[in-house]
Amino acid sequence: MRNVLGLIALFVIGLLVMPQGLALNANNFGIAVEVDGTEVPTANIFVDLTDATGNVIGEDVMYEDAAGVRYNVPSVSVEEGKEVEVKVVLETGSEAVKDIEVEAEINGYEYSDHESLSDSTPLFDMAANTRKTVKLNLELPVDLEKTVYWLYVRVSQHNSKELVSVVKLNVEPTRHGIAIDDVAFSPSNTIKAGRSLLTKVLLANYGDKDEEDVKVTATIPQLGLSATEYIDSVNTDEHNVDYDRVPEMFLPIPANAAAGDYQVVVTAEYDRFETVSKTYTVKVVADERFQPAGQETLVLAVGPEMQNIAAGKVGRYAIALTNAGQASKAYLLSATSGNGLTTTLSENLVVLGAGQNKVVYADVAVSADATPGAQTVPVAISANKELLETVNLGVTVSAAQAGDSANLRNGLEIALIVLVVVLIIIGVVIGFSRLRKDEDEGEEKTYY
Repeated sequence: MRNVLGLIALFVIGLLVMPQGLALNANNFGIAVEVDGTEVPTANIFVDLTDATGNVIGEDVMYEDAAGVRYNVPSVSVEEGKEVEVKVVLETGSEAVKDIEVEAEINGYEYSDHESLSDSTPLFDMAANTRKTVKLNLELPVDLEKTVYWLYVRVSQHNSKELVSVVKLNVEPTRHGIAIDDVAFSPSNTIKAGRSLLTKVLLANYGDKDEEDVKVTATIPQLGLSATEYIDSVNTDEHNVDYDRVPEMFLPIPANAAAGDYQVVVTAEYDRFETVSKTYTVKVVADERFQPAGQETLVLAVGPEMQNIAAGKVGRYAIALTNAGQASKAYLLSATSGNGLTTTLSENLVVLGAGQNKVVYADVAVSADATPGAQTVPVAISANKELLETVNLGVTVSAAQAGDSANLRNGLEIALIVLVVVLIIIGVVIGFSRLRKDEDEGEEKTYY
């Protein structure tokens, strides 16, 4: 029995110490690296000290092959503002390799904490005797200094030493280079339909040559809008990026434009055949004057919403209608009667101008033989043959008692007081809305 337990223990210990994945090394895992078409070796690397700008102090960065021979790191010339493509070919031997990650990174950029110059793959596995190619892309900033930078290509695994390739990047200025540095919209990125969107563009010339007759266009393809301005000359600076502002461009948003997000495409054309574009998003708020049918701005107030009405008596409800829209509307009211209740409206058709309001009275008569209890009287309000609102008047039928007339009168007086307060509040809201509209229109006039 002891021997059996001992064998089991040895087996378990063997499982615990068994490697969970083949470690990366040059003997069982091969890689080949190309940077912009230049093949880069992978071997032991000796990196000498460099100064703050990446320049080597003393000897250059060297490779050492299996025989111990050292040779210089390969050098690749790249242009600022361009994309560097890194292609890595991986090949496994007779065993599978797990949890592989490939990363490319450029060191020495002053603003790397804000704009990372790196690209990497997620973790992946490779079966035995297979080959895999991964591509990484690094976008070089336009303000990259014309000097030497180091590009590191790393193939790593959590339980092994990484395989590294180092490339010296000689950054050269581009001959012709225009970038859209910034775009600002006024009054903001949110614009109301019927107003003009003011577009301000800032261009950056990071090339060696001055650019003449630069054409800048701002378009909103979804609305068929376009505005164009020309710049006679966008100058360059010998050592730094130079900036020029484009004359302001106006994009008049149609008054009937639907609410939603729209793409604004800004394009700069230069050096005859070169173009650069950037896309931005603006939000359009609909003009209430062009609201589709079924979205009328009707404001309702009811007082009271519930009453106790004795059998054989009549209760009165007040329904206040306010047209908070920008155009006149005709409203049709209809009430449903039944179950011992008969409803009469003081008006069935109400025409209200913009901002106007009116009170319609609904008299609910309870028959002498009506069943006591709670009931509901629906009052439908429609416009343009479409139902807008349904007001439910609550009725609690009770047995006839002395003093019902006085109670009814008191209830109606309370209802009218409530309605007066509601109408005052609605009037204040509409007044502020119109005041804000007038102020906005006054601001808009300054843009023309």
